[in-house]
Amino acid sequence: MKYNLISYLIGDGIKNIVKNKKSTFSALMIMIVTMMTVGICFIIGENVKAILGEMESGYPIEVYIEDGLSQTEKNTIEDEIKKIQYVNSSNIQFISKKEAYNRAKEKLGDAVDAVSELQGYTEEEHPFPELYVVTLTDLEKLKDVVTQLEGIDNVIKTSENAGSINEGVNTTAVVKKNSEAEVLTNFSRSINIFLLCAGGLLVIFSVVIIGNTIKLTVHSRRKEISIMKYVGATNNFIRAPFIVEGIIIGVISSIISIILLGGLYVWLKQSIVEKTLQAWIESLGKTTGINELLHFDQMCTQLIIIFLVIGIGIGVFGSIRSMRKYLKV
Repeated sequence: MKYNLISYLIGDGIKNIVKNKKSTFSALMIMIVTMMTVGICFIIGENVKAILGEMESGYPIEVYIEDGLSQTEKNTIEDEIKKIQYVNSSNIQFISKKEAYNRAKEKLGDAVDAVSELQGYTEEEHPFPELYVVTLTDLEKLKDVVTQLEGIDNVIKTSENAGSINEGVNTTAVVKKNSEAEVLTNFSRSINIFLLCAGGLLVIFSVVIIGNTIKLTVHSRRKEISIMKYVGATNNFIRAPFIVEGIIIGVISSIISIILLGGLYVWLKQSIVEKTLQAWIESLGKTTGINELLHFDQMCTQLIIIFLVIGIGIGVFGSIRSMRKYLKV
């Protein structure tokens, strides 16, 4: 008996879809557009997070220390650096006086003004300080970490606030502040807020539109609903086929959306976006280390879950919302 009842409700829901082709098609199109837009927002957010994650693992902060420190004092500084939260303690590199000079020459390159500043200096005698190069586990904590690093005894400054460390030598030409980290972090935060708001508004808009579309179907069957109410059918029994209809439309929309979005993403990634991203990364000067965007299969499972939740949720909520008036007999 229970099996027959379930079969009837599902069958009636499918019949509604076939019978009301225009309203079904309209609901499908609205759902697909909504899911595609939400999916695009999700993909952009995930790729921004991936780029930020790559920057976190490879973004260098140079910590300059006083000259003439003993090995014990240097070890103490390193220990203090390791204690700071969000510092990647397994990736701390010490640059000696000799290495600092060679790095300065390499960074200055063939610039005439810069090279003239190095004349008269040797690997043993030059104003460039020894330093530690550290990376972070969370780039959003950059400012807090820099403040703590500069508060350590015998630390002069960091590359984030380098300025001119040594008089007579343009160390800003040697140590370029990597402001891309702050720019990208702010961009990531802003884009996530924007995408969350845009996605929420789209879902609300879709609930209203699809609710009105389903309402047309319900209106066309208002006499049938009234008769069912008068013969004793419960609200849930009457509501069930329409909920089934909403679920089926949601599932179909999810399948179509994931196929369309997957194809669009792969095409854009290979033909346009990835080349543009790589050119941008190269223009920044080797700071991110990311070579390509995420593969679609890395996000596919999450997108399927999101689409099913949105599709089924909108379909069910829209059906229930649309029937309230007609169940009051």
